[in-house]
Amino acid sequence: MKIKTILSMLLVLVLISTPLNVVLASESYTILKYESKGSEVSRLQQALKDKGYDLTVDGIYGKATENAVIKFQIANGLRIDGIAGKQTQTILFANNLFSNSILKVGSRGDEVVKLQQALQSRGYYKGTIDGIYGEGTKTAVSNFQRESGLAVDGIAGSNTFAALYSNTTVSRGTSIIRTNYSQDDLYWLSRIIEAEAGSEPSDGKVAVGNVILNRVNSKDFPNTIYDVIFEYYEDIPQFSPVAEGTIYNNPSEESIQAARDALNGSRPVGNSTYFFNPDKSAGYWIVQNKSYVTRIGGHAFYQ
Repeated sequence: MKIKTILSMLLVLVLISTPLNVVLASESYTILKYESKGSEVSRLQQALKDKGYDLTVDGIYGKATENAVIKFQIANGLRIDGIAGKQTQTILFANNLFSNSILKVGSRGDEVVKLQQALQSRGYYKGTIDGIYGEGTKTAVSNFQRESGLAVDGIAGSNTFAALYSNTTVSRGTSIIRTNYSQDDLYWLSRIIEAEAGSEPSDGKVAVGNVILNRVNSKDFPNTIYDVIFEYYEDIPQFSPVAEGTIYNNPSEESIQAARDALNGSRPVGNSTYFFNPDKSAGYWIVQNKSYVTRIGGHAFYQ
C-alpha cells in the first residue's frame, strides 16, 4: 500500500475519533470587519440573524453588521470592537455545542473561557479568564446554581447553561437581580453611559444608567431605553451626545458593566430623572424646577 494512501486513511481515522467540538475549536476564521465582503460575511450574518439580530444577509460588512457584532460581543462578555475575530466567531458558531457540554474541575479550553466570561458578567466569577476550570470557577458555578434554585454540585451542565444564558430572575440574599432585559437595552444603555460619563467613577456611570431607567419607568418620558435616549424636545435632543454624535462611540468594559449594574437594580441616585455638569452648565431650569439629590463626580442629580 502506498504511503500516501496510508496517511490518508490515518487522517480519516483521526477525524472520526476526534470530538466535533475539538474539530470546531481548531477551525481557522478570517478576521471580518467593516467593509469586508464575501461568503464568509454572509455566513457571519446568517449566524447572527439566526440568533435574533435584525440583519440582511448580503455578504457586505456594513454598519448594521458591525452593530450586530457589537451587540453580540456585549452579550457574551467579549472585547467590544465590532470586529468578528477568532474569539467572536468561535463563540458565535460553536454556541450550540457549548450548551450541550458538561464542564467540571479539570476541564480546559474555549468552552471554559466562555463559561468564566458569562459568570464574570453576572458578578459571580472574580478570577482570571484562563480557560481552566479550577476551584474558583467551581465556586462561582456553585454560587450561581444556589441562587438560581438549581442542584448545587459545581458542575456546569445543561441546566446550569440554560439558566446562565436565559433571561431569568435570580435572587441574591434580599435583593432581586433582574436579567430579563434585551441585548438592545444593554447595548444602548452602555453607549449613553459611555458618552455622558466615560470619565466618571464607576458609581457615576451607574448613576447615569439609573436616570435613564427612571425615565423609562416614568409616565413623563418614553417607555424604552432607546426612545428615552433619542427623545427630542422642540427639535432639541434631550441628551447632548445624540446631537454631537458621540452616542455612537463604542462603550468601554466599565460602561458596559455599569449598564448591567443599573439594569440589575443598582440605584445610586434613587428616583433622579435629571442630571447635568455644574462646571459646564448652569442648569437653570433643572435647579429651579427639580429637587437636588446628590453629586457624583462631575454630575449633579435631581428628581
